[in-house]
Amino acid sequence: MARREDFDVCVIGTGAGGGVIADQLTAAGFRVVALQRGPHLRTGDFVDDDELKVIWRDELFSPDQLETWRPDESSPTETGQFNMTGHCVGGTMLHWSAWSWRFRPDEFRVLSEEGPVEGASLADWPIDYEEMEPYYERAEWDFGVSGDAGANPFGAPRRRGYPNPPHPDRSAGLQFKAGARKLGYHPFPTPIAANSQPHGGRPGCLYGGTCGGYGCPIGAKGTTFAVSLPKAQRTGLLDLRPNSLAFEIKIGRGGRARSVHYIDQSTREEQEVRARHVFVCGNAVGTPHLLLMSKSDSFPDGLANSSGLVGRNLMLHVFTAASFVFDKGSRVFTGLGSHAAIDDLHASDPSRGFIRGGVVGSDNFVVKQPILHALWRGSSYPGSDRDWGAGFKDYLRTFSRTASVLSVGEDLPMEANRVDPDPDVTDEWGLPVPRMTHRQHPNDVAMSSWHADRLLEIGDATGAVERWIALRVTDEEPRKGSSHLHGTCRMGDDPSRSVVDRWCRSHDIPNLWVADASVFPTSGGYNPTLTILANAYRVADYFVSEAKKGAL
Repeated sequence: MARREDFDVCVIGTGAGGGVIADQLTAAGFRVVALQRGPHLRTGDFVDDDELKVIWRDELFSPDQLETWRPDESSPTETGQFNMTGHCVGGTMLHWSAWSWRFRPDEFRVLSEEGPVEGASLADWPIDYEEMEPYYERAEWDFGVSGDAGANPFGAPRRRGYPNPPHPDRSAGLQFKAGARKLGYHPFPTPIAANSQPHGGRPGCLYGGTCGGYGCPIGAKGTTFAVSLPKAQRTGLLDLRPNSLAFEIKIGRGGRARSVHYIDQSTREEQEVRARHVFVCGNAVGTPHLLLMSKSDSFPDGLANSSGLVGRNLMLHVFTAASFVFDKGSRVFTGLGSHAAIDDLHASDPSRGFIRGGVVGSDNFVVKQPILHALWRGSSYPGSDRDWGAGFKDYLRTFSRTASVLSVGEDLPMEANRVDPDPDVTDEWGLPVPRMTHRQHPNDVAMSSWHADRLLEIGDATGAVERWIALRVTDEEPRKGSSHLHGTCRMGDDPSRSVVDRWCRSHDIPNLWVADASVFPTSGGYNPTLTILANAYRVADYFVSEAKKGAL
């Protein structure tokens, strides 16, 4: 093992949470070491838009990811790669689609709004929208969100507009808007963290079409890779260590985190780094996995786990998608991940047969990828005669005329849904892989069924000549993974019912912090990244303030 070195802060993970923490703490004068599993890619690595390489083989981001999944504790596990996780500097945010939403005020108090729900573990956040609002604003301006601040009549209140105007429409977005208006909905430009004009020293988008699943070769898309980490490196106070797989956090005297042990994947050697404070930012799978692997005499059930809730309440969002074929070109392959959205279906309405809701956006991820368009048609696709031969060729010719819509629904937390180290399956390093235990709450299934009907109605209203459900949540087709991972290290005031406090500081270990979506008590009906960014700014401000007072 190499010589140890002491830092003020060790940050594990450089995605939305970890990247902001590294930026803000180095700006305040702290010496930070950041550990990131996987390589430090360069913008030149993102020029290749080979769909096989990026989407199907996942060669740029997490080729070594291995996980297991089971629907419940009595079922056998399946082994595979279930989550769209970015194991590289910049994390999963490097290949996000950049949908940028503020949570609504009610999404911070779901238990108070809805009351208890059988089979679910609903909880209010210990913070509210008013506390988060200035940090949402900071995230939007730092990451260059483009949008129309007054266009969504159902959005959260705000004090300031977006830094960039909305992106120009594409044909599919205009068709979506027209159909939505026919149904009495209120379409508006999707807020996207990609510059519609030069902003923050980064160029405007060139609309190459490879956003979701790909890195941006010009830095127009707002990521910690393009925004936060370069600023942190310019301070000279960031020691960025790629290819560093953290596998254990050691506890020292006084019950404080002492050091982080990691594998240098380049040399295949074990290393140790010491720090006065540790921020774990490995997402809602990686963070609990690391904490539960870090057992000791003081924490025999895993680090920071006196509540028994580390790894519990895994949430994956309720995704429902429909595809439409038009009689003229939609040209979605030239645009962003989304150009238009509606929020009319978001408010909770128990008369529908479920609570909560979510946003609906024109979504271009599937239909702008030719291979995905060919293979991912969904169980309700009309036309089994087009699975091969001339019919299949006719279907492929619809690529330039196809568009899709996606609803992002709020799934309910359940303590039985969890992440823990698999006792039987190990990775190439001999470490137990993350095991996910997850099944849908009946509310999730009912929501997806209802949203599917609404998406098909939108398809009819747009004048689509064909439409079908490409993705939905059912008991027969369980969610095995996600690009949106939440819960597992819940934030709360009660140490017996949460893992971290309102400042995302461990209840058990005073110098251990968590700053990713694992702290979310509930998932909201929006993409989570802007909330991860805003919360990381909030936590960093508190850390710096307490440090100045000598209170850490």
